[in-house]
Amino acid sequence: MPRYSIAICSYNMVETVVPSLRSMLDQVGDDFEFVVVDGGSTDGTGIELRRLEAEDDRFRVFTLDPDPERRLGADRQRSIEECEGEYVLTQLDVDDEYEPVIEDFVSIYHDFEAGIDREFLLSGTGINMAPKSLYQAIPYRNLASSEDRDLWRRLFAARAVLWLEHDQIREQIGYEKSFRDHLRRDWSGKVADAQVGIDFLSCLAWSVSHPRYHILEEERGPVGRVAKSLYDLVTYPLAYRAARELPRFETPPGLERRGTVEGLIADARKPLAELEAEYDVAVDREALSERGRALFCLDE
Repeated sequence: MPRYSIAICSYNMVETVVPSLRSMLDQVGDDFEFVVVDGGSTDGTGIELRRLEAEDDRFRVFTLDPDPERRLGADRQRSIEECEGEYVLTQLDVDDEYEPVIEDFVSIYHDFEAGIDREFLLSGTGINMAPKSLYQAIPYRNLASSEDRDLWRRLFAARAVLWLEHDQIREQIGYEKSFRDHLRRDWSGKVADAQVGIDFLSCLAWSVSHPRYHILEEERGPVGRVAKSLYDLVTYPLAYRAARELPRFETPPGLERRGTVEGLIADARKPLAELEAEYDVAVDREALSERGRALFCLDE
């Protein structure tokens, strides 16, 4: 029985899925398993996944038929539910290659776990870790986009998330989003805001002006910011109208305003040394690889 599960979602990533997964498989031991849920790929991704499954008994694949009622959030949760490990790592994407530091992240998690008397998710950039039981108590919900923001709001409300600031541990190897992809993701994020009860007037206020945390938000120049504000003011009302017939979910009190969770993340995200001081925890640097120390221990 594996102790750690890496839960992954894929969809039409045939060009990158093998090198990406190889970069993960080749750096961890037999106490890890990989659980991949493919959301109905049509480009041969499923074939490549089955080949990996046949080659490596740490690897399990669940291929789902396309379903317009099933969103990315549901696929993420399905990948977690299929995991057999006590701990689950998420948000590792199959269009990235990963530095050999996954086990270092796990080691950091356990050092914090020894000093914190509650379940929590440790969130990095492109990698998260939590007990499976926490993901079951606070699950991903069936949203097409912004499923992460929705999860973070509920984790903050439960005092169940730590944010680690660190250097990049991954390199994008493909799948550059087109302009249409960006528009589609932006639209589905607005619809998701409506579904989870984000205050509509706060969305309009955020569209006009908001602090720039650059958390799931692209950097733009002055002209780009004005254009995006106008676009948001037009599309938010349309998205909230489109969401009227979709399932609704609750957001914890105090987190219903657009931009609140980004502000919380900006305040909570800290380098390792600052997180150690905040939680009175000591992370064993000697247990980390040289590369892990370089990427996770900033300014040390």
